[in-house]
Amino acid sequence: MRVSCKTAIQVLAQARRAHGRCVALPGAALRLILPLVALFLGLSSISRGDDFWKHKPPAQWSVEEALKLVRRSPWARLDVVVFMRHEPEASYSIPTGTKHCDPDAIDANGNCMQKGRVEAPVDSSRQPDATPQLSPSAGFLVRWESAVPVSQAFVRLQELGERAVAVFQAQAPRLPADRYVITVKLEQPGRVDFEPFVVTPGGKPALRATLKTRRGTVAPLEMEFTGAGTSSAAHFFFPRTLDDAPLLVPGRDSAEFTLQGTGFAVRSKFTLDSEFLD
Repeated sequence: MRVSCKTAIQVLAQARRAHGRCVALPGAALRLILPLVALFLGLSSISRGDDFWKHKPPAQWSVEEALKLVRRSPWARLDVVVFMRHEPEASYSIPTGTKHCDPDAIDANGNCMQKGRVEAPVDSSRQPDATPQLSPSAGFLVRWESAVPVSQAFVRLQELGERAVAVFQAQAPRLPADRYVITVKLEQPGRVDFEPFVVTPGGKPALRATLKTRRGTVAPLEMEFTGAGTSSAAHFFFPRTLDDAPLLVPGRDSAEFTLQGTGFAVRSKFTLDSEFLD
């Protein structure tokens, strides 16, 4: 909604004309109306500010705006995942009775004996109300690198002398014209020993990634790893076609990226506009 300055002034004028005469507005009314007018007047500029890349050339982007594009934008999102458990027996549980339990796993007393269920932990000695205690979690930054504004944002960071910042954000090492590239960066390990993308002498980490669109699901043709620690990242190179047809349709389309590794899984959904794709 767009409200002109003239309309806002008319709102104030009408509020002051009561029963055909001009009266002074009470202080409480002024305190209510003035913020609303300010909000109406600012709606248009706020909306434009959120999508600054649509109307502001890259050469005018600030450091904060460039970082927003590579960290929190339609092409970059933070996903928090809870570590999965693989013990032969559940190391934590809540009293769920026989709900979601296989019939063959219910004992004579009506208890579910099924092992390996992933349930929220309860420590009755520390939680009198039996509120579930969340398992440790990790944060992943998932970014669609094959978007023009993302590439422009990395260039802008370099221009502003923020090379170290750009490197820490784990830009993809290359952008092939026949690939869609998705970067997954470890943002918050969640625990000391969690290194999902470390490449050891014994080989690369076991990762399974897919990209799903209305055309179908594809696997990456290539995978690369960069950085270390909290700047470590994995880069996935997906084909742009499936059965000789474009993976994404012209205009607006959506794609769902999933990644499963040892003890964790990430899922991110993107709404994409072909106008902004390489």
